Parts: sequence; structure tokens; C-alpha cells
Amino acid sequence: MTKKWGKVMLIIGIFLVVSGGAWWWVNRGEAPSTKRVAGTYQTPTLFVHGFGGGYGSEKDMINDLSKHPGYRQVLRYTVTNTGQLSVSGSWSPSVRHPLIAVVFSSGRPDATTLTKILKQLKKRYGIQDFNAVGHSAGSAAWADWAVTKGKKGEPTLQRLITIAGPFNGFPGMPGMNSGQDIKLASDGRPSVMSDRYKPMYENRQYFPKTAAVLNLFGNLGKESDGRVPVNSARSLRYIVAGRAKSYTEREITNSKAQHSKLHEHNLLVNRYLYEFLSTGKITN
Repeated sequence: MTKKWGKVMLIIGIFLVVSGGAWWWVNRGEAPSTKRVAGTYQTPTLFVHGFGGGYGSEKDMINDLSKHPGYRQVLRYTVTNTGQLSVSGSWSPSVRHPLIAVVFSSGRPDATTLTKILKQLKKRYGIQDFNAVGHSAGSAAWADWAVTKGKKGEPTLQRLITIAGPFNGFPGMPGMNSGQDIKLASDGRPSVMSDRYKPMYENRQYFPKTAAVLNLFGNLGKESDGRVPVNSARSLRYIVAGRAKSYTEREITNSKAQHSKLHEHNLLVNRYLYEFLSTGKITN
């Protein structure tokens, strides 16, 4: 009885190994791979969410863009709470407009980590240029990165789209950092510079001259998107003035002008994203 039972278990074991191997062979092409494929990789666009956000804050914009020919998400970077990078996906050089999601597990985007990601992308895929999209704190992280001195080993920024960026403070921040009482001069200079804004202003000479900038912000009718004051978002102009290849700003006042809804299947925002990423300008 024992020998018979042993033979049965052996047959079952062999069956499991063979069937498992067959399953792997059939499905081997479905597994994501980040291995570099020979060829010239096209200019990617990196998306960064806001404070407390995640992939859910990016996927609607990515999915809507992917409806256009040539646009497709290829990679997803996950930044752990300890700052380690984990990457998944499959990137083929044939993708004309590759999209890359960057997700911070801590919900706190930062410029230092963006530098690490950019260096890795250039080293691994040989890309020379890139585009960037940020929402809220993701916009601020890109601005922080852009005015950082020395970008050796990183690709060159070509197009930057900021959405609801709290560049000069927002309500809830202490002292003169609320962003609520800011007045802008004709040249864009803000009457108040928050603690967050000052370092960007002092290092504005490092902003890439190659970058065309599109600054989008919402207005619910009270000079705010419900979270970020309009003039805090518009304070970006004074940082990039005289440095950026071009600067364009657009106010969103539709039914999805609220801070978080700006990235949720917002038809106007989506049109601006597609036009600007495709041509470097918008029609109106």
C-alpha cells in the first residue's frame, strides 16, 4: 500500500511540474520586462502625483492620452518609503510617445528621487530628452528639480506641464505661507514669497532653457481651486521668466476646476496635455 501510494504521489508531482512548465511557456510573453531592447528609445513623459496621492492620481491622464495613436504607458516606477526604486513594465523603442508613471509610496514627491530616476532612465535606455507632468505637489517637485544646480547624467527637459502647483504656499501652511494674499506685478513677481518659494526663486538661473512650460490651474470663482490659490500657482511664471523656452498658462473654470478633479478625466486638461506634449504649444 505504501509503495502504491508513493507511485501515485510521484505521478502527481511529475504532472504538476510539467503543467507548470507548460503554463510558463504559453504565458512567458505576458510578463512585464524592463530589459533594454536594442534600438533608439523615444522621448518619454514622466507623471508625478500630488501629496498623499498615488497611481490613481495619474492613471486617468495616462489612460486618456493612451487613446491617441503612439501614446502608451511603458513603465511604472514605485518609490518605497525608504527611497528605493522598483520598476515594472515593458518598454519597446517602437513606442512613439512612451508614458511613465512615478508613484511615491509615502505620498510625498521629491526632487532628489526624480534625479535618481532620470539618471537611471538615461543610463538604461539612453534617452537624451524627456517631458514632465506634475499635479499639485508633483508640480512643485518638478519645479524644485528644474532649479537644481548641475544635472549631469540626466536627460534634458523639453516640456513641463504643471497642474495646480502650490508653488507659493497654500492654506494650512503657517505664517506668510498660505498663498492667499499674494498679488502679482505685471512681470509676474509675487508680493509675498513663501518659505517654499524663496529657494526656487534664488536658484531660478538653473531652470533649463530648453523647456517649454504649460502651467494649468483651476478657479472655482474665488481665486482658488478649493485648495491652491490661483496666484500661488501663477507665481511659477516669475521663476521661469527669461529662462524657459516659452511659458503659457491657462485657467480652468469648467465643472472640474476643483483641485483633485483637474486630473480626473478632465476633457479640457486632457486636450491641453495632448496638444502640448505633441507640439509644444496649445491652440487656444
